[in-house]
Amino acid sequence: MNPFVYPTKSIRRHGPIGYLDYSSYRPWLRDEFEFRCVYCLRREQWGIGVRDFAIDHFLPVLAQPDADRNYLNLFYSCATCNLRKGSRRIDDPTAPEIASALTVFETGQILGTTPAARRLIRVLDLDGPASTEFRQMWISTIRLAALYDAPLFCRLLGYPEDIPDLSVLRPPGGNRRPEGIAESAFAKRQMSELPDAY
Repeated sequence: MNPFVYPTKSIRRHGPIGYLDYSSYRPWLRDEFEFRCVYCLRREQWGIGVRDFAIDHFLPVLAQPDADRNYLNLFYSCATCNLRKGSRRIDDPTAPEIASALTVFETGQILGTTPAARRLIRVLDLDGPASTEFRQMWISTIRLAALYDAPLFCRLLGYPEDIPDLSVLRPPGGNRRPEGIAESAFAKRQMSELPDAY
């Protein structure tokens, strides 16, 4: 199983509004982006969890200050990708036309088949030696775990234990998409519908 498959359908399902500090959106973003980096697909489970992750302003605040606390401008990313991107503009990796143009091979190499996908790879150095080696190592580890250690496989490709219960959160401005809470990982776990691995 290749854990580096970019989702080709829209992942935005939550709509909290009104937090005064963009970091207050973190539980919503963790769930929305499935506890992994939107850019490189690194998972919380593969490191020390939330501390390895940042909230990225997709449109840089310097260029668009009013987007500082706009939920749709906030992405969940690993600290490495967040630093590499900085204030540079790239195309949205959650857009189906970008995600479907990104392919990760068993060797860990990544290919972009459109100019926008290739720019994303270049800006974030996703095909640099360290990134390629990182992906190849995880692909091999997960393949071995699938063959010889089912509990480890589920741990590496499963959800973290500290999944946030979004139903108890009350964004100051409300929630434009309250129906998304029923699709959250916590709600699915409560209904025994959350898969062991994804």
